[in-house]
Amino acid sequence: MTIQTLRYMLAIADCGSFSAAAKTLFVSQSTLSAAIKDLEEELDVKLFSRTNRGVSLTVDGEDFVRNARDIVERADHLESRYQHRKYAPKQFAVSTQRLPFSVRAFNRFVEEAGWDVYDVAIRECPTYTIISDVESGKSDIGVLAIHDQFMAALQRVFSSNDVVFEEMSRLPAFAFMRKSHPLSNHESISMEELLEYPFVTYDQEADRSEYTEEIFFHQISDKTIHVCDRCTKVALVRLSNAFSIGTDLTNSNADSFHGNLGEIVRIPIKELTESMHIGILKQKNVEVTTAALKYLELLQESIDELRNI
Repeated sequence: MTIQTLRYMLAIADCGSFSAAAKTLFVSQSTLSAAIKDLEEELDVKLFSRTNRGVSLTVDGEDFVRNARDIVERADHLESRYQHRKYAPKQFAVSTQRLPFSVRAFNRFVEEAGWDVYDVAIRECPTYTIISDVESGKSDIGVLAIHDQFMAALQRVFSSNDVVFEEMSRLPAFAFMRKSHPLSNHESISMEELLEYPFVTYDQEADRSEYTEEIFFHQISDKTIHVCDRCTKVALVRLSNAFSIGTDLTNSNADSFHGNLGEIVRIPIKELTESMHIGILKQKNVEVTTAALKYLELLQESIDELRNI
């Protein structure tokens, strides 16, 4: 049984005769007859009832056609997808932790590329998924923020997955909260003050603390909210007195879309003097593409902008 045989089967069912289907498919009637005969023998089932007025599906034939149509449609979609990729030579993919500066860099990358046709992707996902994406080649590079205390453990993970981490910069961590938050007018905040309010943190979907892209503090919070995506975190911080900790959350001025929800401000945390290692993950012994190099240039600019705020 082949996809072509399934196409023959569907054409005959739709046309109601072998001769009409043969004209539609530009093949001989004998080719169709032989293909369906072989199929019926292979399955040991009768698919068509033949009369002088044409053919009609048997009960088994109707069931077969329903399933065959789904398979052929999926095959057509797959074929179309990869035929399209032949005509989209400009391809690039990046997997990133939920880091707004990497998304801003990607947006600039697409705007400045000037390509008429392209096939690019950005995937905001947990750290373990980024490692898998880069190791498998699904993404050209990964973008990570790593805390000092987790660097050694992650380097072992990287090595076992044949990927390497290249540091680009260091960024400090801040507390992010809405402008109307009771603590928002402080020049700096202690952890004791923060922990009176709900803490919004990313759920890494893996029981490995080193996978976090946030500064992981050891005090036990009585009010912790785990989220999976950045939009949810932003919404919770904008709409409540919850706070977040990290290198970046969103543009501090609030864009026009979120303007009526209140701005988000960032405030230094007194106890957090460490900075995060910001860098990329790439396959070991594999040179990055020209497109990836351009993205990295814009990523560096986006990181530098954060340092200069």
